Amino acid sequence: MNEFEKLSLQEKIDVREHTIKEMRTLNEGCKDDKGEIRAFTAEEDSKYKAMSEDVRKLTDLIAKEKRELELKGFTSSVPFANPEGGNGKNGSQLEVFRHYLCTGEIRADMDKRTLSVDDSGAAAVLAPQELVKQILSPAESKFSLLDRVYTVHLSKASGIGVPYEKTDASDADWTTEIPESIKDDEDLEYAKRELGAHMLIKLITVSDKTLKTNAFNVEQLIADKLSYKMRSALEKGIVAGTGTGQPLGLFVASAKGISTARDIAAASATALDGDDIIKAKRSVKSVYRSRGEWLFHPDTVTKLLTLKDKNGQYIWRSGLTVNDPDTLDGSPVIESEFAPAEMATGAYVGMFGDYSKYWMTMVDSIAIRRLEEKYYPSVGFSAKTYADGQPVLEEAFCRIKMG
Repeated sequence: MNEFEKLSLQEKIDVREHTIKEMRTLNEGCKDDKGEIRAFTAEEDSKYKAMSEDVRKLTDLIAKEKRELELKGFTSSVPFANPEGGNGKNGSQLEVFRHYLCTGEIRADMDKRTLSVDDSGAAAVLAPQELVKQILSPAESKFSLLDRVYTVHLSKASGIGVPYEKTDASDADWTTEIPESIKDDEDLEYAKRELGAHMLIKLITVSDKTLKTNAFNVEQLIADKLSYKMRSALEKGIVAGTGTGQPLGLFVASAKGISTARDIAAASATALDGDDIIKAKRSVKSVYRSRGEWLFHPDTVTKLLTLKDKNGQYIWRSGLTVNDPDTLDGSPVIESEFAPAEMATGAYVGMFGDYSKYWMTMVDSIAIRRLEEKYYPSVGFSAKTYADGQPVLEEAFCRIKMG
């Protein structure tokens, strides 16, 4: 067990803040006789790395507990039939569907066809909508970026056109009341980006015996795992998708999303400093900056704790209570395992932006299918949806590229 797991949430926050202060003290104390900054000794380097690892562990635990608080009160069990007799909107269907998941038996009052939700909605017993919502929800708060992007729910697996301003108009002119010299502005140009609906699918198999003999809710565990894997893939697409058969990622330079015009170069090829952070944030217009958040890999976050501005003030502020977020230069920080982590020449390392300017299309359902014969003596469970996405307004973002 992690040594910090026994602590309360507030105690974890306090210990992390104390450890960060110790890291900063150690960092500031590394000066030679002339007051110049020097490298760590082997002992100091080992101590600093140990404290960084403690901060990383604590940050993970704090984030996990905060997510659990957000999910408190959420019922993740597969719904049962209506207790008043199953005559509600989905009562009898829920009872039949649960019976089939648990036993594999098709009751007399159930159409003897494959239990599924497919694209056409034809020739199938529909999985109740409550189960669809349940599968989408359990891991939702584990992927913070998914909560920030703007999602357009489609009724069919088809795309939409997203208009955007390809070329801006020139500024207005000061002139006389009868402007003879003013010409029509031909610079303003609009274009359209196509957001499609690409298939996203996940399969999990489990033994038939496990489904039939276990007292605990096996199908719920499968649903949770399917949910996690589906949402994980969605966030990975938002962050690093190629744009071909999947979403176009924030860290992929493209004229269809965020071009290299929205990149700023860090002063160093191996480390970030406070000026890089400040410059990146200030390069985004204030209308987006007020809603902006940072996006970094968790490993990068631990390297940001000792950054200072030109006045010698730390630009990282830890949330000191359960409800306070960590901030960098006054803006919240999103951590994603899919963000780039390597600090090397020309590599992206983080970004700042208003993520509501990333649009995602998603067919508002997940197809659920039980596959018996193909995987016998195991049973397969698959989850499927259609989604796509890309940034629709590049000026709302700024990426940091190592110098």
